[in-house]
Amino acid sequence: MGSKRKPFITSKAISEAVIRSGERNNWSVSEVTEVWKLAAYYLTEELIDTAFHKVIHEESSAALFRRCHYKVKGSEILHLDQPASASNPVCILGKKVRTLIKEGWPLEPSTANGPQWHDFTDAILMMLMKRKVLSNHLKGKKIEQDLGL
Repeated sequence: MGSKRKPFITSKAISEAVIRSGERNNWSVSEVTEVWKLAAYYLTEELIDTAFHKVIHEESSAALFRRCHYKVKGSEILHLDQPASASNPVCILGKKVRTLIKEGWPLEPSTANGPQWHDFTDAILMMLMKRKVLSNHLKGKKIEQDLGL
């Protein structure tokens, strides 16, 4: 993946990448933010880590680090205001991404379609769906996405 120098990806870059990827998949900023806020309140750090682990360790996860997917404009869009007792999914994802970079750089590019940043939103969305804490609007949005509408 280009340079041998290991990149460092910030939480701001991750949150912007998640939002932009959501928009490319027809999810509004408010819908993506709602999913991540619900995850902060209803999912433990272990559950969030498990959900993200499945996405980040796909064989073609190097696709996440193509420069067009994580440019930073300076705003931390997914800054979640929550009580100290809540988990912080953005920080959890940041740790997982930085660990992947630290341990596996340079990542080998793949010709296969790799995961998108929106896949992390989908992963926690599915866990929230199993816990039955999603609004009908978000459930409907997920069904629309799955059907390609």
